[in-house]
Amino acid sequence: MDPFQAKIIAAATGSTVTALTMTPFDLEKSVIGVPSSTAYILTYDHLLHSVFPKFFHKESSLLPLFAGVTARGTISTIASPLELIRTNLQSTPVSAKHPHTLRSVLASIRSLVQKRGTLYLWRGLAPTLWRDVTFSGYYWASYEALKKAFVRRGHEGAWIAFVSGAISGTSAALLTSPFDVLKTRRQAMIMSSTTGRFTGTIPLLLRIIRTEGTSALFAGLSPRIAKIAPACGIMISCYEGIGRFLIQKS
Repeated sequence: MDPFQAKIIAAATGSTVTALTMTPFDLEKSVIGVPSSTAYILTYDHLLHSVFPKFFHKESSLLPLFAGVTARGTISTIASPLELIRTNLQSTPVSAKHPHTLRSVLASIRSLVQKRGTLYLWRGLAPTLWRDVTFSGYYWASYEALKKAFVRRGHEGAWIAFVSGAISGTSAALLTSPFDVLKTRRQAMIMSSTTGRFTGTIPLLLRIIRTEGTSALFAGLSPRIAKIAPACGIMISCYEGIGRFLIQKS
């Protein structure tokens, strides 16, 4: 099999398995994230192996860092409307009046677009980029460093990818928790049309610190890590394991 085709299959499989494992009882939330996750890891792989080696030494830690930052920044910007939908599905309480389905969320978004224009779908992009770009840069730099350390000791394979991914994902989640809180709060405010005077990211940050304390920026950290650690491990181990298997088999 052609290596690029193998990577596409591996990325799509990894994204699907990760989504179904992390949200097994909500197919809508699972499906929404698969295309962007697949595009993200393929973009990172291409930048890592084909683009940025022209500018950085192949052993430099800056190589995965810049590849991760660029890949996540690009995909997050393109997929921002999908992220808005997923955030709303995750943050809006379920009730009889608000059925909390993909159809109801799409209806709300359609109404917002009609009232405020298409660019409104990219409101809240700044805190999303703060979180995702920072997470991605740190995650990939840490992941590649850990994997190389294991290889030097004679350990490699899918389980090494899983362990390296889980450890890197945990530390990246801890680092970016404040950005995640800001991103979730702001996009939830946008969807509820109650942005008030605190529509900017910095004013929202200052309000949270003033009214709730610094600890509020780390709210939900434990369940986030509990989700991100295995998700990162599953995704990268599927991508590397399945991709390597398909290429060797051909």
